[in-house]
Amino acid sequence: MRSLFIISFLGFALFSCNQKKQQPDSKQADKKNENTGYTISKDGIGELKIGMTQAEVEKLLSQSFNFNAIKDAPGYWQDTVKAKYKEIEVSLYFERQYIDDDSSMMQLAGVETNSPLCKTASGIGIGDEKSTIISAYDDNPVDMGPVFEPVNDTTWLPSKTKYNINVKDDKYDKELIFHLFNKKVASLEAAIIMGD
Repeated sequence: MRSLFIISFLGFALFSCNQKKQQPDSKQADKKNENTGYTISKDGIGELKIGMTQAEVEKLLSQSFNFNAIKDAPGYWQDTVKAKYKEIEVSLYFERQYIDDDSSMMQLAGVETNSPLCKTASGIGIGDEKSTIISAYDDNPVDMGPVFEPVNDTTWLPSKTKYNINVKDDKYDKELIFHLFNKKVASLEAAIIMGD
């Protein structure tokens, strides 16, 4: 009888341990779900999508924006605001879209972050090197080179520390920009490709 009890107890213990292994750790599952909200692509970061109107972005972030540059400079059509998306800091680049002669709306044209929580679907993020980016996007149209910085009012020279890699989509209307500093990714940006 005692042997039967011990065998039953061991069988129950093994069954319980096996069930625990099959159930995902809730903390790990939550962390995985949380991180997917920070995935950056050419379309934006998580739910924050390029092309959203000011009203849509304000509703998503539960925040209203004050466009100072547009108020202070007549004819100015772009402005940047800092905001928080979930737990990361982002720079939001807006541009004015004209509906007709008398009305316009602000539209999200770019979003940038330097948060280590934000990564591409393939896992590229802050601190990664140029070769990692080039390998991951070898089938995409890519522009890259040093950032040109002003020396004076008429002269611009290539930076020795800042470098950009712009990965474009096949329609050439959106891009994913990797901003590098000292050969490592310092920030990530999704943006509308501006015409020349």
